[in-house]
Amino acid sequence: MESQELIDAFRKQLDQVEAQGNQQVQISGLRAYLEALEKDADASQDYRNRQHAGLLANYSAQTQHSIEMLKAVLEAGKSALHALLIINGGAVVALLGVMSNLVGKSDGSALARYLSLPLLQFGIGVLLGAVGFAFRYLSQACYSESKNENDRLHRAGDWFRYAAILSAISGYVLFGFAITNAYQAVVWAFGG
Repeated sequence: MESQELIDAFRKQLDQVEAQGNQQVQISGLRAYLEALEKDADASQDYRNRQHAGLLANYSAQTQHSIEMLKAVLEAGKSALHALLIINGGAVVALLGVMSNLVGKSDGSALARYLSLPLLQFGIGVLLGAVGFAFRYLSQACYSESKNENDRLHRAGDWFRYAAILSAISGYVLFGFAITNAYQAVVWAFGG
């Protein structure tokens, strides 16, 4: 019990005793009553301490969950950008090898010319992956220097985060177009 609650409870009991026509209170009865109030106050304090500890544990668990989710999101974004670099970079290397073989052949120069557009698209995909990593770094740098969610650095971090996401999505879309264009070039070259 809080101090004011204790005083109010004591006054209420005194009013009840007085309402019964008693003007005097036995000291032993008063002591017993005070001991009961003291136990109740201790139990109340213990309850508040347990409740506070429970709230702190809940807050700690929520904070830990948020931190782990943030780490998972950062790792997923990093993996997506790595995959973008690997698939587009591998396609660039493969197309360069194919094109270098085709250029020396009389009937292969036309196919090499048609494969130049997919090569460019794969190359831009690699560039978009690298730019995505740069935007990702800049967003995290802005967030780490930000003091609160309403300041200029936090807003810049949001902008860089969205730019990184847009770079990754654009790189994957461009990869799809490049695959389609490479397929069309091969089909055209073989009389399809």
